[in-house]
Amino acid sequence: MALQGRLQHEVRKVDDAGRLSLGRSKAGEQYDITETDDGTLVLTPMSMIPKREVWLYKDPRAMALVQQGLAESARGEATHIGSFALYAGDQLEEE
Repeated sequence: MALQGRLQHEVRKVDDAGRLSLGRSKAGEQYDITETDDGTLVLTPMSMIPKREVWLYKDPRAMALVQQGLAESARGEATHIGSFALYAGDQLEEE
C-alpha cells in the first residue's frame, strides 16, 4: 500500500487511564482501529454516513448519476425543475 502525502513519525505515551492523545488537530475525528498480530495499531480516519443514505454508496449506478449531476451543475448545465413539495408525503423504501 502506497502512502499518500508526507509520513509523520512521533512517539506518544498511553496515560494511566489507557488513553492515547493524537493532539488537538485530531479532536472530534473518528478512527477505525485495527490491531495486527504483532500489536501494531493501524488508525484509519472514518466518516459516518446516516443510515438513510447508505443505499446510495451501495448502488454504483445511483452514485454515478449523482456524480454526473454534480458535474453538470458545476459546469452550469443544471436545470431548475420546480419544487419537491409535491413528494413530501411519499414513503421511502427501507432495506
